[in-house]
Amino acid sequence: MSRLLSTSISAEREHASLWWGVLNQLRITNELPEWVRAQDIGSDADYQESLLERIIVNQALFGVDEIQQGDDLDPCAYACQSLIDLMELERTRYLTWWTMLNEMRARRQLPEWVVTNRIGHGPDHERWSDKAAQVNQMLFGQSRVRHLATQLRLPEGPRPDSRQRTASATPVNC
Repeated sequence: MSRLLSTSISAEREHASLWWGVLNQLRITNELPEWVRAQDIGSDADYQESLLERIIVNQALFGVDEIQQGDDLDPCAYACQSLIDLMELERTRYLTWWTMLNEMRARRQLPEWVVTNRIGHGPDHERWSDKAAQVNQMLFGQSRVRHLATQLRLPEGPRPDSRQRTASATPVNC
């Protein structure tokens, strides 16, 4: 299961990263509407924050900063509620990316190349949701866990490095 889990998590993240990539490309080519640009969505800083969220989830789940598709890593013992919160925090950013693209589509502000590639519409979201559901099923035994999340924002203030995150984790399985 560990290889399938890392592959499934990677697939979910790759799909979501495509949304950021489109937003970033639109930012670079000055095609991103001001109402999106003002939120700093699609920026390098936005992506760096998403990478930090990934690292936090990777540390909580596998005890490493980075995972690759097909890695054969054994999940650490983890606090179920904490992992749900961390994963849904990461997914909240992805949902923001999709929401911006979907809203741009609804306002007819997406360039033709984005529309042609069917990015930022309902079926695109459903494909990503199916990938997230597969990860949830493997980790928590149910396809949907967002309703169980208690925290969807990182606390403000200095962020610990990965050694501190690992040391402060409370290992308890679901």
